[in-house]
Amino acid sequence: METIALMQSSLGAQTGSGKTALLLISATYDGEAKKAKLKFYDPNTNTIIPWEDKTGHKPYCYAKDLSPSDRQTLKNRPDVLDLVEEEKLDLLHDSTIKVSKIVASDPLAIGGSSSQQSIRNVTQAWEADIKYYENYMYDMRLIPGTFYDVEADRVTPVRYEVPEEVGEKLKKILESAHPEFKQHILEWASLLSQPLPDLRRLTLDIEVSSPEENRIPDPDKADYQVICVSTVASNGPKTVFILEREQVERGDLQLGADVKTLMFKKEDELLQALFKQISDYPILVTFNGDEFDLPYLYHRASNLRVPKEAVPISLGNNVANIKHGVHIDLYKTFINRSIQIYAFGNKYSEHTLGGITEALINESKLEFEGLIGNLPLTQLAKYCLNDSVITHKLTAFNADLLMKLLLVIMRVAKMPLDDVSRLSVSNWIRSMLYYEHRRIGALIPKREELDAIGGDVSAPIIKGKKYKGALVVEPKTGVHFNVAVLDFASLYPSIMKVYNLSYETVRCNHAECRNNLLPGTEHWVCRKRKGLTSLVIGSLRDLRVGYYKPLSKLKTLSTVERELFNIVSQALKVILNASYGVMGAEIFPLYDLSVADATAALGRHVITSTIEKCNEQGIEVVYGDTDSLFLKSPRQEQIEAVTAWADKELGIELDLDKSYRYVAFSDRKKNYMGVLPDGNVDIKGLTGKKSHIPPVIKKAFYESINTLSHVKSSSDFEKAREEIKRNLKGTYAALKDKKIPLQDLAFNVMMGKDIERFVDSIPQHVRAAMLLRSKGKEVRAGDIVSYVKTTTPPGVKPLSMAKPEEIDSEKYIEHLRSTFDQLLDSIGYDFDEILGATKLEDFFWGSGS
Repeated sequence: METIALMQSSLGAQTGSGKTALLLISATYDGEAKKAKLKFYDPNTNTIIPWEDKTGHKPYCYAKDLSPSDRQTLKNRPDVLDLVEEEKLDLLHDSTIKVSKIVASDPLAIGGSSSQQSIRNVTQAWEADIKYYENYMYDMRLIPGTFYDVEADRVTPVRYEVPEEVGEKLKKILESAHPEFKQHILEWASLLSQPLPDLRRLTLDIEVSSPEENRIPDPDKADYQVICVSTVASNGPKTVFILEREQVERGDLQLGADVKTLMFKKEDELLQALFKQISDYPILVTFNGDEFDLPYLYHRASNLRVPKEAVPISLGNNVANIKHGVHIDLYKTFINRSIQIYAFGNKYSEHTLGGITEALINESKLEFEGLIGNLPLTQLAKYCLNDSVITHKLTAFNADLLMKLLLVIMRVAKMPLDDVSRLSVSNWIRSMLYYEHRRIGALIPKREELDAIGGDVSAPIIKGKKYKGALVVEPKTGVHFNVAVLDFASLYPSIMKVYNLSYETVRCNHAECRNNLLPGTEHWVCRKRKGLTSLVIGSLRDLRVGYYKPLSKLKTLSTVERELFNIVSQALKVILNASYGVMGAEIFPLYDLSVADATAALGRHVITSTIEKCNEQGIEVVYGDTDSLFLKSPRQEQIEAVTAWADKELGIELDLDKSYRYVAFSDRKKNYMGVLPDGNVDIKGLTGKKSHIPPVIKKAFYESINTLSHVKSSSDFEKAREEIKRNLKGTYAALKDKKIPLQDLAFNVMMGKDIERFVDSIPQHVRAAMLLRSKGKEVRAGDIVSYVKTTTPPGVKPLSMAKPEEIDSEKYIEHLRSTFDQLLDSIGYDFDEILGATKLEDFFWGSGS
């Protein structure tokens, strides 16, 4: 077997120079030194080791076909250091071309966002939009999240070994791999098999005194006192920094044996003590620290004249950093849709700290009434500390799952921890593909070059889409027990690999390839070469499906090894599942509509062919959705026959994803409801999870879900339907008769911007905010507005100003209807029928039970 970079189990591995291997964790550009700076994490000392470039690397971009006058103009610029002729691969045209490399003194000369005279604004430039520190890492083949031997003048990758048993599994994949895929698989295995160290970190939360309830103070002004700060360290200690105030009750402040309580009479002394602790940790974790905690601390320290050298915070464009290490804002991590859906199974829907922790770790924020600044110091400390504790637990649950996921994504995306934790999956994939272009010496194409490829695409079904999407198989209405869901393992990445889909291979420029049409499309694909995207995504897919996924379940490996492989498998799933979508997203710099259209068409072809095979095997397909098929009561040998056929004929792997105790489909809409063996309920398009639903409606909805979770037979199902009907009628009557407490009717919505900025349309929560302002209470961006719907103009009132008799019952009944619509539809009811407008016939349950 080829030599590969192999993994040792010891984290404190010795490098060739006898030093401890260091983890590359971040990179930046030092504007004063005009150099790239790297940050390495030492797993032995749990500290950050800074390193400054010694190679003389400079910012640059490329230009094609420069005229003599253009060349002279560039040479005359004081910020252009050199013009160098280079050869680059032009993947779009399958050729080698000559380009001019424009070397500059400063990244701002290449693409300063505020400068109209930057090179990219005055010259047709290639690769001018890449951040300098990314360019530096691409050129130096530096991969964040991996280990290096760090010397004063150079950094060298450290190689590791895998256990023999693991190596044998990799060998099996390589034996059947295409030669070009084999090399990529080896490189990925080398990269991803490195150990995942525990990262020492400090989690922080601050509380600020504000004269008004639900008011978030302006962090840029930082007018109000920081009255409490709590920190939780990954190695255990908890600290609470409290500002003593004469008018506030102190209490006993016994917060637990593991909590250190520090009292301060002066706010600037509190901040300096906090900053000293922050400086002792390589990683700082916050929830919304980019927008609030760190900017507030920075500006408050400035207001109090804390010496600048004592402040470890630096502010950028919508980002806050710590100078010596890395800041992770978990709010930006958890709003990442790929993290939400693929890493955490869409378990949370609200992007608040409370909503996320309740869903993932069953922990909640503490509640209090009144102003935060009026709380007794004991209650204030407990409230603040709890926020830090639950924020820390988001990084620590399941053996530091999130931190390790981020480390693996860093390796795949070739992106620093700061960026991976903040940026979208399209940025991860962009960086991964840019790195590959640079590695093989290919010029990254401009967007207009990709757009020029053109070609007809399939007519979209959904309004607003640019091409026809995934196939949805019509559901067979009724209740179906014992339903197995067959999942196409990484369907779209598999298609990209099997059919060689990439921007330079779909509609390639070779005349001899034009008859190599893809099924169901007008697109052809290249026969002469493998596409870069196909190689990268396909090899990652092979490694996940054939290597990491099975290894994560291999009982002969240690728990630590299995956990490592499971984390890698999950991280790859996050990236792979997004790899098709980005190709059809206009924000993606390598956006290619032809590739997206071809991928979707091939997906439809694969699913249609598999359904035909299921029919041949006597398996009833009751539903199909994007990349999965719902099969009614299939036998094991039937499933094995279909999966073997798909692997051989389509090159696609099928997995038994999950089994339902029962599934109910409606003929009214494309909705379904299914109950898993453990009683958990799946509902497609579950609207009841929305955070702005009033408590009374949310409670009624989840009571109905609980009723359905206990169904085990057809007769149980009918009883459950009747119970839901009775309970819904009860909620309807209570709303109609205005017997619901006002607080259970409240909508709670955050102000996204100040009232004055709402011009064209004024949402209901803003109308409520205007009423509050008319009564002398100021409401600004970031404030939570609690309101109810009323029959009095303007149709809403703040909760604090409303009376029970003003409630608009009909509006709440409409919300009740829209919340229950999909659930009722999936179990064969109509809202009006339940309320007695008509009597539903026996519906369709007999045929499906």
